[in-house]
Amino acid sequence: MAVNGVGNTGSSAAPEQVVRKTGDRNLGKDDFMKLLTAQLKNQDPNNPTDSKELVTQLSQLSSVEQLTQMSTKLDALTRATNSGAANSSAALIGKSVNGVADTVALLASGSVEGAVKFKAVPDKATVSVLNEAGRVVRTFDIDKPQVGLNGIKWDGMDNGGDRATPGKYTFQVAATDKAGTAMEADMSVSGVVRGVFYENGAPELEIGGGDGVPGTRMPLSNLTSISQ
Repeated sequence: MAVNGVGNTGSSAAPEQVVRKTGDRNLGKDDFMKLLTAQLKNQDPNNPTDSKELVTQLSQLSSVEQLTQMSTKLDALTRATNSGAANSSAALIGKSVNGVADTVALLASGSVEGAVKFKAVPDKATVSVLNEAGRVVRTFDIDKPQVGLNGIKWDGMDNGGDRATPGKYTFQVAATDKAGTAMEADMSVSGVVRGVFYENGAPELEIGGGDGVPGTRMPLSNLTSISQ
């Protein structure tokens, strides 16, 4: 808020002190009122503050107050929403789920599953499995890809026929139409929820993993289906 007109008197120390006191932080409603009060107190009787300017400043104070209240209410709503999500997500532990992600956890035995969604029928779709170093360890084609979700399953074997090392792997899908043009493909993974984490401000599910292998971290908002 401008404090024009305060300097019309010989006593402008009080407003300047207020400015110096509040200048190193954001102007709040209390600071706003102090400045306005100081301006009225130190105005020149022969040149009083313009009434229109005063009305403008009061309306600004009202706006500050409303924004402050709105921010407080939004913060409370966010906390309540996150708390509710945290409570409900804990009930998902032990459930089989599907969600948007492209990483999987391979154990010493067993396979891992996922799905890829196409908006149009590809002529060819190939899945590449990459290890944590970014090296391709296995490739395989999706048999008769269709529009919508297409289930994929990796048996855990590499291209040489050996069992891949337990750890985290990434699925990459390359799909093309009959003209050889690349097509969009949305990846999702399936597995059992083993835990829920809250360290990033919102619930994240840990899918799969075990035996020292961390599972896939997926935000709760990426969840697409739940089953027993």
